[in-house]
Order: sequence, then C-alpha cells, then structure tokens
Amino acid sequence: MKSQLSLLLVFALSACQVTQDAVSQPASVENKSGFSEQRLSRIEPVMQQYVDSGKLSGIVTLVARKGEVVHFSAQGMQDREAGKALSTESIFRIYSMTKPVTAAAAMTLWEQGKFHMQDPISWYLPELKDLKVYVSGSGENMVLEDAKSPIRIIDLFLHTSGFSYGFTTSEVDKAYQKMQMDVPNMKREEALGYIAKLPLNHQPGTQWNYGISTDIIGFLVEKLSGKSLGEYMQETIFGPLEMSDTGFSVDPDDVHRFVQIYTADKSGKTVVMEKEPLGDYLSDPEIHNGGGGLVSTASDYLKFAQMLLNGGEYNGTRILGRKTVEFMTSNHLPDSLIPFNQESTGEGYALAMSVTVDPGQSRFMSSEGNFGWGGAASTYFRVDPVEQIVMIGLAQFIPIGFHRYHDDFRNLVYQSLVD
Repeated sequence: MKSQLSLLLVFALSACQVTQDAVSQPASVENKSGFSEQRLSRIEPVMQQYVDSGKLSGIVTLVARKGEVVHFSAQGMQDREAGKALSTESIFRIYSMTKPVTAAAAMTLWEQGKFHMQDPISWYLPELKDLKVYVSGSGENMVLEDAKSPIRIIDLFLHTSGFSYGFTTSEVDKAYQKMQMDVPNMKREEALGYIAKLPLNHQPGTQWNYGISTDIIGFLVEKLSGKSLGEYMQETIFGPLEMSDTGFSVDPDDVHRFVQIYTADKSGKTVVMEKEPLGDYLSDPEIHNGGGGLVSTASDYLKFAQMLLNGGEYNGTRILGRKTVEFMTSNHLPDSLIPFNQESTGEGYALAMSVTVDPGQSRFMSSEGNFGWGGAASTYFRVDPVEQIVMIGLAQFIPIGFHRYHDDFRNLVYQSLVD
C-alpha cells in the first residue's frame, strides 16, 4: 500500500511539474503581441520566392499589432539593374493608396461643416454641372443622355459617380485614355473643364465603377481650403503625424531612396518600366493627383494607418474624431452593389477603400470591418480593427495583381495569430 501511495505521489508531483513548466515558459519564446514568432518567420521565405523567381525586384513587408511593430523586412533590390538593395526606408510610388489619405483630408473639412455628403459636387465645383451619360455608339457618334440626378459628394467617395479611369476598352474609357495622355500638359484650372466634357459611364449612384472620383475630391479639398492638396495634407496630416517622406514628389536629398519601377514585357518577363504613370515624381506636379499622386514609405504609411486604427489619433496627435473614422471605414454601398466587383467577394466599400462585410465570403482570412486598399504598382495595406492589426506591403510592379504577393502576405499574417 505504501509503495502504491508513493507511486501515485510521484505521478501527481510529475503532473504538477509539467503544468508548472508549461505555465512558466517565457512568452517571448512563442508569443509576440499575440503572434507566433515562428509563424511570422514564414513571411520572408515566401516573399523571397517572388524575388528569386525574378517576378518582383523587391518587397517591403510590415506588420503591427496593438501599436507594436512585430515584423518589418526589406527583401530584394531597390534598383535591380544598378545592384542597389532595397531598404525598409525606401520610398515608393503608392498610387491609389493615396485615396484614403485624400479621403481623410476631406473628412477634416467635413468635420468643420464645410460640406455635406449628399450635396451635389456642382455646388462647389460648378464645372461639373449638367454632365452627360453614355448610352451607345462611339467617337463622334456617341449617343448621350442627361444625368437623371446630380453627382453627390458621397458618390465620389464610393466610386458610384459614373466617372471612369480608362482601364478597359469601352467607348467611355477610350475617351479617358486620351485624357490621360493630355494630363502632363494640362493646367490645374483646365482639368475640371476637360473632365466635364467626358461622358459618365452610368447614371450617378446606380453602379460602382472605379475612376477619377477621388481626384475630384482632391479638387474639392483645394476649393474649400484655398490651398493646394499637398499643402493642405502637409498641414493637417503629414506634419502632425511626422510623415516626412510622404508627398507629391520626392525631395532631391532623398532621390537615392526612390525605388525603380517595373512592369512585364510581352513575354511576361519583369523589365524596367518606361513612361511610368503620373511622371517621374522628381518635381512638384502641376496637378496634385488625389487619386494616386503620393509617394511614401512603409514607416510613414504605418503612422497614417495606425491613426485610423486608433480612431483618429496617433502618438498623442488627433487628426480626426472617433466617430468620423467610424463613418469613414464603414460600408456605404447598398446590398445590391455588394460585392463591388467579382474579385472582391465579401467586400463592401467605405470611403475611398474597401471594407469586409462578410468574412465567410472573403477569399482570405479576415475579420468583419477589415479595411484597406492597394496601389497600381503593387502596394497594399489592410487594417483589422477586431485584431488590431496593420499590415503593409510595398512592391513596385505595374499592374497590381500580376504577381499576387499581397494575397500570400495577408494569409501569412493571419496564420501567425495565436492568442
């Protein structure tokens, strides 16, 4: 009996010791702000495959949770032909990741009562009154009809205005393609008059169509503030958040950090891109493009994204009110327009960016309310308010989606969560 009791006591003590050992394991071995460090380490090898295969010259990836950066890596080359390595502080053309920044700038004016979302844009930009909508035909034989309702400011935020971009072979987009060629020689005061002559893709408010709507919001900001878009952003966002590497051109002292841009040739091989969209970014442009004109770094954009995640405040500086950010990052599309395109199942649209409304329909691991957007040259960010995550991926290859590193990056981030 004594031997049996002794044996039971040994088992009991052993069990207690195992439990104690498990509890006393230092959290830093496995857990970093709720992420498994071992699982986070899977990000770099996968990104490196895109570099080693020659698909992408280089990639910067950044992950933050609850305000703490848990992963920050630069892989590959800033300029492959010059043999210059990419850095975490390299400067990228962020193209359409400009849109949420322009939206935030406009929202600071909305908070001041400068406009209402349902206001017709023509109240502020009269050049955009009495626009025509495409019906049929082509060229000089286009059949147009009057817009049945005015373009509201909310339509600009949601891309339901009817404006287009020129990305397809439609008759409307052919007209936009010609405009894109004329932009480099266009004066700021001429732009709205030119745009007003283009037919709308559809009746305002009836469809979602990606286009120059956020560029128009940029003109609205300039009209209401009396300043250029860049000046107003510097005053209300970049300066307060200390985003010193973000603007509509690269400072001459920082050109050595500016990333070369690439595309695919006819065979699919990655090559240096000539005549990159919106110019070389080496001087202040005539038109500050609110839809795609900014350059930035991962560190700078993190400050902006973290400000949104924090409900409008970053590092003691408040840019927007909490309810403003809530409004800005909520879905505003009716059910009939969700998803806004076939590739975005589970996604609605907030102000100038998408937002997850049904994680079960999403193609990725996600949370309801996850929001973000990408840029033409394969830049990407998402913010997850539920998990308190910011993820940023920066490459420099046009078009986005040709090499879908950001899909891998997103899932690699989520699979690393263990808390």
